[in-house]
Amino acid sequence: MPVRALPFDAVVDDLRDRELDWLGRDVPWFDAHTHIGHHDPDGFEADPEELIEALDAAGQQRALVFAMQEPDGYRGPNDWVLRSAAESGGRLVALGRIDPNAPDAIEEAHRCLEDGAVGFKLHPRSDGFGLPHPVVEQVVELAGRHALPVLFHAGRGIPDLGESILEMSAANPDARLILAHAGISDLGLLGPRVAEHPGVLFDTSWWHISDMLTLFTTVPPGQILYASDMPYGGPRFPSFLMLRCARAVGLSPEQAAAIAGGQLERVISGSELMDLGPAPGDAAIGRRVLAYERVISYITAAVNMTFRGADGSEPLALARLGCQAPEDAEHRAVLSEAEEFIAVAQQRLGEGLDPIACVHAAMTAMVLVGTAEALENR
Repeated sequence: MPVRALPFDAVVDDLRDRELDWLGRDVPWFDAHTHIGHHDPDGFEADPEELIEALDAAGQQRALVFAMQEPDGYRGPNDWVLRSAAESGGRLVALGRIDPNAPDAIEEAHRCLEDGAVGFKLHPRSDGFGLPHPVVEQVVELAGRHALPVLFHAGRGIPDLGESILEMSAANPDARLILAHAGISDLGLLGPRVAEHPGVLFDTSWWHISDMLTLFTTVPPGQILYASDMPYGGPRFPSFLMLRCARAVGLSPEQAAAIAGGQLERVISGSELMDLGPAPGDAAIGRRVLAYERVISYITAAVNMTFRGADGSEPLALARLGCQAPEDAEHRAVLSEAEEFIAVAQQRLGEGLDPIACVHAAMTAMVLVGTAEALENR
């Protein structure tokens, strides 16, 4: 099956074009988070050709790739990932997926590096482990010896990774520990502290505007990496979201270009990372606007319900009603633009399309209202 978001995330194309004009059209993109596989219990599937098709649709060049959850173990799937990367002409770069509970975990980690992997993926939710974990520490130590990355699932469905990440980073300063999904499981705890741990990075494979603005205001830009989470999402919406947040917090095009791919190139090559300056703080994001927050809250409910197979039409309708404002209201123009995208989401639901068809339009409305104050005078 193709990446599920195609063609639905094309809804952001016009908005994304404006952000690309700001960034520059010749910036190389390198996605830090994509998967392939056919046996994940969640029912999603992807082939390497489908990832490359989606990269092409977004005008992007490269992606890290690793195995989806595999109930029967990772040796064979890792072989497929390594072979797919080798046959991709440089478009795909392999991480070896390691289950630290498997008896051959360290042997498999060594084998993956010998066969061309540039680091490792660890998933505490789907592979059922927590931190601290002695085998995880060995994997991180191995990565540190080669100055290579270890990508941790740090999204929903897990307890926090917390102090263990900082302790492993301090013990292995050359390892690059990447917290996926904006590190939402640990962002409040670790975000304000990671400037002292430059080997701890966050990828942007997430969708909620409040989380993303928290990431961009509290974490130094040199410790943020663009990511899409394909095939769970396509690359057009997350690249738009990343650029919009970068601009909202006052980053420069040069800093955003490093997030888009330049820093990841250094991560996988074992090179010294770029220092892109301190976290900008939240002063740039502007006032709290309750009208915008109401829209964000209803869209959040609609998207979460849709992702879990429930009917999100009621909170989506409330989000659209929340965009109503008197003719002379200060925020009417932004709310009207957001309403147009919510209307697209409602139309797609009404047409009986795959429910995922509605979420990109709805999330785009969320991004517009969530960044409007920051970008009003830019």
